[in-house]
Amino acid sequence: MAIEVQCYAYASKKINKKMLLKSLALRIYRVLPIVVQRRIVRTLYPGYVVAAKVLVTNPEGKFLVVKTTYSPDWDIPSGHCDARESPDLAAARELWEETGLKIEGMQQCGVIFYPQLRTLQVLFAHTLKESLEPVADNVEISDIRWVARDEVKLNPYALEAVAVILDHKASYWVSTMS
Repeated sequence: MAIEVQCYAYASKKINKKMLLKSLALRIYRVLPIVVQRRIVRTLYPGYVVAAKVLVTNPEGKFLVVKTTYSPDWDIPSGHCDARESPDLAAARELWEETGLKIEGMQQCGVIFYPQLRTLQVLFAHTLKESLEPVADNVEISDIRWVARDEVKLNPYALEAVAVILDHKASYWVSTMS
């Protein structure tokens, strides 16, 4: 029988050179003006950006939120798709990198298009059959919590994604945010 969910804790406190470089880059990124941040993203991702967001709910009905080291607000696990990576694989990868949770069988439940940002956000959702304790990577993610809706201040993009998923607004949503 296949194990649906596995939790991987980061066993070693050692941060390799790549993680140290990423940590330094994120610290610099977070203090840059939003215009400069967007220019950096456009340089790294010159066409349209495809990203994935994952709403994981525990058996008690609370959902998983993460506090990134580069933003003051909470978010749900998410990230850009790597080159030639599908959104479902990016969702699984980002969830594992940010929380240590490996989940198979997440359901794609919507897409949000941000025309001004040239970004397509693919939304995924999964409800756990048993409670698990995620682990922050302490490089990109500083804290993780299971929360009820409106318990923490989510960033506007996460707030919109949660509304689209939980309120079943539409399977395709065009955002007016810039």
